[in-house]
Amino acid sequence: MMVPRRPRGRHGLALSLVAGVVVGATLAAGGAAAALWTTSAPVSTTVKTGTVALTATDPASLGRDYTTSVPAITGSWSFTNTGSVDATYSTTGALGSGSSADLASSITVVAWPVPRGSTASSACTASASVGSGSVSGTWSAPPRLTGSLAAAASTAWCIRSSTSTTSPKGQVVPTLSVSLAAGSWSASVQSRSFVQNNTVAPRRTATCSTTDIYYARLTFDPSDRDLSTSYGSFVGSTRVGTATETGHYPEFAFTRDTLPKNPYGDGPITVDIRVVVDGKAGDVAATGVVVAGYDPNGMRNIQCS
Repeated sequence: MMVPRRPRGRHGLALSLVAGVVVGATLAAGGAAAALWTTSAPVSTTVKTGTVALTATDPASLGRDYTTSVPAITGSWSFTNTGSVDATYSTTGALGSGSSADLASSITVVAWPVPRGSTASSACTASASVGSGSVSGTWSAPPRLTGSLAAAASTAWCIRSSTSTTSPKGQVVPTLSVSLAAGSWSASVQSRSFVQNNTVAPRRTATCSTTDIYYARLTFDPSDRDLSTSYGSFVGSTRVGTATETGHYPEFAFTRDTLPKNPYGDGPITVDIRVVVDGKAGDVAATGVVVAGYDPNGMRNIQCS
């Protein structure tokens, strides 16, 4: 008599899986932020763990004032991927409370990455040329810095902001923010602010007027300067006339003796009204144009265009 065989039991032929876990964490030290996760994997493989974390420096080198001798400010900003996976970064910018919109839109901003093998302190000097990979904008619409960062790697950018001769006096408070992401995971945004003041009054356009055929006058509004400021008239670096004016509406008159044919010639002549301190020329407060021409009698005179 044959005895039927007992069926064989199945011993754990199914492969167990480790469920993925996602944990978000904020690091207390250094204001860094991180995301931590583990991936699903068979029990026969290693469970991989990674973090996306970010730290950023304080761009204090950009927090300076614009002056006559310093119309441009050059500094640096750097950030580090303190996590354990490669990620990409990008920046945004905004204006903080107390910022002058007119001043912000008049300040040009250019940024370029510090080359490999260089340091920010050596690459981001006032005399440094703008490097490759540069991006530009204004403080109203700051340039966007982007790139990749390997785990534990850092990057630095040079940033140069410059006023123009028409920039108004005032203050800007740029706020720069940087984010770091790997796939759908990202570290908390890091934001840094600084203050810049423009202490230089803008260059005005001098208005030309005349009451007869013999001479022309240039006047301008100096209301953004101290009323005690002294002014003189110049063509290039040469002072023309000896008048020194102050007050609400400085006025300068020009005749054929003030602007002789030799060396100024005929036609339009650009005149700069400069601040005068101790007899020396300073900032250009206003610029105007007069015209050297001839009346019906053939006499050379100075008129408006």
